Amino acid sequence: MSLNSKVIMSFLAGTFSAVLAWVVIDFNGVYRIPPGDGSNTFLELFSHQAIIGAIFGSFVGVGIGLVNGLSTGSGKIVQRNVTWGGVVGLAGGLLGIFFGQMLFGTLYKSPSSAATLSVIAPLIFVWDVIVRALGWALIGLFIGLVQGLPSGSSRAAKHGALGGLIGGLVGGSLFEIVPYVLPPGIKDVGVVSRGISMTVTGASIGFFIGLVEALLKQAWIRVVLGRNEGKEYVISKQRTTIGRDELSDVGLFGDRNITPLHATIEFQNGRHVLHDGGAPIGTSVGGQRMTSHILRDGDLIEIGSMKLEFHEKATASKISRPVDVPKPPVQIPSMTGICPFCGTKKDPNTGACACSVGGQPGVQQPPVSTMQPPIPSGAGPRLVGVSGPYAGQAFPLSASGTASVGREPGRDVQLPMDSTVSRRHARIENEGGAFVVYDEGSSNGTAVNGMRVTRQQLAPGDTVEFGSSVFRFEQ
Repeated sequence: MSLNSKVIMSFLAGTFSAVLAWVVIDFNGVYRIPPGDGSNTFLELFSHQAIIGAIFGSFVGVGIGLVNGLSTGSGKIVQRNVTWGGVVGLAGGLLGIFFGQMLFGTLYKSPSSAATLSVIAPLIFVWDVIVRALGWALIGLFIGLVQGLPSGSSRAAKHGALGGLIGGLVGGSLFEIVPYVLPPGIKDVGVVSRGISMTVTGASIGFFIGLVEALLKQAWIRVVLGRNEGKEYVISKQRTTIGRDELSDVGLFGDRNITPLHATIEFQNGRHVLHDGGAPIGTSVGGQRMTSHILRDGDLIEIGSMKLEFHEKATASKISRPVDVPKPPVQIPSMTGICPFCGTKKDPNTGACACSVGGQPGVQQPPVSTMQPPIPSGAGPRLVGVSGPYAGQAFPLSASGTASVGREPGRDVQLPMDSTVSRRHARIENEGGAFVVYDEGSSNGTAVNGMRVTRQQLAPGDTVEFGSSVFRFEQ
């Protein structure tokens, strides 16, 4: 899955896991968390909080670990991440509650004390919200920290911890606020407020863990051809493995020619260096076989039938790609009384020259070599290739209905020779005589006149780009 999709999936996993944790805590039929009415001893209160933290941490840890595992497409990594997520999430919940309760118990001001000091009661309430949020932020920090531990990535662990900390702060603050905003008369206010607060906290932890990873990534690989096309892998380790092994950091499955450890990417002196692992089919970059190569943003890595696109913020071009704008025709300088086509003098009375047709003055024809080939009448709307693998080829478009564009068989405009075109890349629809191009979630996007679009009405002469294939729309 792409990194943007992973953010959404982490958010949903955190939300769903938190709801399950709340159901287990408050509706298990065996044990009920007693109301916090001040009658509990510190040890009783801590044990109840520890149960909540342990269950919440383990459930959310499992949920987010599952998303991280599924994003790799490897069953073994799913099992590993889920196990780590559950164990460390449980420990994180206990530790978060332990340190949080120590902090919370020391700094928290009870509502009764606030009531006696009505003048500063709002300040005490705000203080309590902050203190409570800090306690749950610790749980989020531990849950996020585990995201980098299974793979041994310290950078992923730091990013996860930061995201979890932010999510815990955001969601944890609700534990103190929700009871005051619920409408009066609700039965079991503690259960309802706990459910709302835990759900938002889980959602926030999942969302911010995914968001921080997406925002702070420095290098990543995207599969542009082969199994799991469109999947993205963040490069966050000193040594990243690529191959068919299910525990590879970048798993390439479906091609038996790819070896279990086919290549590695080493982070050396601030640069990412690709090393071939010595497999018979080798590793190529930009069509050239290599044993070691310093990667730059946009490099295309070819391993067997798979093609991977390397991206890196440090070497990304800051200059936008130039747009291929058609140049105006070259104007031939002319002089008064001289024909601009044949260069002979015009008759001063009739204006005729050597290239006049039928001796009629003023009716002139340029040499055949300077004329454009005539456009066949009634050819209808079409795409004409101007650059890329299909330069010079024309693809007719349906005068009514939809023309599909893509690499897979069955597309109306089938482009199998361009690996940067997705299987189902785009479609062109006739909407009341106007032709409109729609991108269908392709990996490399669709551009009209150099600008990436999701929907754009076409005018005759517009250039349309699908991957690296550029066409001119004619009607």
